[in-house]
Amino acid sequence: MAWTARVVLFSEVNSKLGSPFLDMLHHHPLIDLAAVVTSPPATLCDYFIGDTQTVDLEDQAKKYGVEVLRPASVNDPEAVSAVKWLEPDYLIVANFQQVIKKGLIEVPKVTSINFHPSQLPLYAGLAPFYWMVRNGETEGAVSAIELAAGLDTGAIISQHKTPLTGRETAIELRTLQERANVLMLLDLIPNLAKRSLTRREQNLGERTYFGRPGSKEYRLDFAYPAKVVARHVRAGYRHPGAFAEALDGSRITILSVAPSGTSSPQSELVPGLIRDTADGVYVGCADEWLRITTIGIGEVEVPAQSALLVDGQRLFVDESVASGSKSLA
Repeated sequence: MAWTARVVLFSEVNSKLGSPFLDMLHHHPLIDLAAVVTSPPATLCDYFIGDTQTVDLEDQAKKYGVEVLRPASVNDPEAVSAVKWLEPDYLIVANFQQVIKKGLIEVPKVTSINFHPSQLPLYAGLAPFYWMVRNGETEGAVSAIELAAGLDTGAIISQHKTPLTGRETAIELRTLQERANVLMLLDLIPNLAKRSLTRREQNLGERTYFGRPGSKEYRLDFAYPAKVVARHVRAGYRHPGAFAEALDGSRITILSVAPSGTSSPQSELVPGLIRDTADGVYVGCADEWLRITTIGIGEVEVPAQSALLVDGQRLFVDESVASGSKSLA
């Protein structure tokens, strides 16, 4: 008789990673999917807000006849008891925002596994796809690790590398990482069923950790070189979007930019200065002009418009960066 593994899946209700995980775990002959634990009602993962296509793990699980649990806190004694009653061999965590604590980590008979979108110990923490694009990485990876008391510190069970062009937007990188994680799960399932997993401790001396990006990170600063500004724009795409701040405090969401090439404005380069020409709308950066190709108006992406980007307008520039007193990283 073939071995099977009894699994409880933890994922956000609107997760584009959780949905294919649920599909695979339900249909794979070596897996017995006992339940899905997902977000509390009226709670969404903001990674996927603004996506044109959406998913709903609760509806998906119910269609498959899989039990759904939506506790306010997965670490409450009642929630831990509910998972324990299911007698899982594994907890599988795929894009779940709540921190899972020791009492729940120790429930499964074998272990608890988290699928993380980076090459741990690098890019531990939140939204690795944002930070990797912002930092200009040209190679990505995904990791399956054992859950541990420290966030993203557990032993590595598997890693898959993902080549990058260095021109991806955050959404494009997130999608690549989601696909890589699904393939890694598929590779791991036979070993889950056989209870045969390899483990390699992380070198935490090499660990880099990033938190959730906020307004400070999404605000564009044209005191930086054009290639850096372009990375920051791609990292913000598409929700909530990187924004330029005018001197009057108003904000303009910038969704895509392009190198100026040979059609750059024939005027003095001034960081933060808008030039509206016959060839397009440009903004000055530290080293060259950058063409603004699309902006966001509400939830709609539209071509850059001079109605919002007026010739001669000045956008935010951190003078301490422009003067060289801060790193141009």
